[in-house]
Amino acid sequence: SSYEMFWYPWDDTKKEAWVRQMPKHKYVIHLENNPITTYRYRMHQEDLAKQFGRWYRISHGNKKTVCLLGMRADESLQRYSGFLNKKYGYKNECWISRQFKNVWCASPLYDWSLEDVWHANYLFEYDYNRLYDLYYMAGLKVSQMRVASPFNDYSKDSLNLYRVLDPDIWAKLVGRVQGANFASIYARSKAMGYRSITLPEGHTWESYTRFLLDTLPVKLRNNYVKKFNTSIKFWHEKGGGLEEETIRELEEHGYKIKRNGVSNYTLDKKSRIIFMEKIPDNTDDIKSCRDIPSWKRMCYCILKNDHICRSMGFGLNRQQQRAIDMIKKRYKGLEEMNGEI
Repeated sequence: SSYEMFWYPWDDTKKEAWVRQMPKHKYVIHLENNPITTYRYRMHQEDLAKQFGRWYRISHGNKKTVCLLGMRADESLQRYSGFLNKKYGYKNECWISRQFKNVWCASPLYDWSLEDVWHANYLFEYDYNRLYDLYYMAGLKVSQMRVASPFNDYSKDSLNLYRVLDPDIWAKLVGRVQGANFASIYARSKAMGYRSITLPEGHTWESYTRFLLDTLPVKLRNNYVKKFNTSIKFWHEKGGGLEEETIRELEEHGYKIKRNGVSNYTLDKKSRIIFMEKIPDNTDDIKSCRDIPSWKRMCYCILKNDHICRSMGFGLNRQQQRAIDMIKKRYKGLEEMNGEI
């Protein structure tokens, strides 16, 4: 929600709002039973997964360690790209990557299709989450069934299923996570940026974006402003890699752009393009406008509650962010705080 950018399972500060009590078994790791020395309080899930492997290696005589993931390439284009562009593979295998010294992460099911998973389940009678049975009885296709956190950016539109399948749990979820009920109702509507969004009369995309920013809590507003400023500076000074067809279209439609070398972040070394004038209000006149900056894309981030701005190409690089935060803390007195775009 606009007031809670992150939520934490089993939040120790909100025990009264837990959906269910934590299981009481010796193997259940929690704050009062935590042997993982590499854990940091409220660390992100992705960091925890990596640090678990590092801790396991340390606690087992620093021997070579491999952590297994059930991730598959056909689950999403992002995961497919992740396998395709592995930087630290093992013996040229795209499904094994090095995380730390003598610590690897392997996804042996990386090339399995959805049909392969259920075929194996049928042949070997594997146990599985019975939520899939409820999905089936609700009339969902196999490709629509998802058992994961319902609150991330990729599954918000399936929130309504939880309300239908288990009303009792749903009532607890609404009390636990801010904005859950709103997302379940409006996730597939224009209110959350689903499909086409019409611009309010009298607004440009820039003015509408600024209007939306003014309606947000200060913390969330500053988060968007920081990312938008970073994007604007990037496209004015360094530039992003674009297809040659897109570059030709931009030139034919009168956009003031210039080439700035090649992008090392693209497999085929696309040309980096800098925008010489203001960032476009929109690029609806360009066929392949997915990678082109515009105020419309910024506006979509706000409407979709995409505070990470993934749709603008941002991702969470927490290691770099922690380093920057340490520098800022050290030189806090020298900073010039500016909340304007």
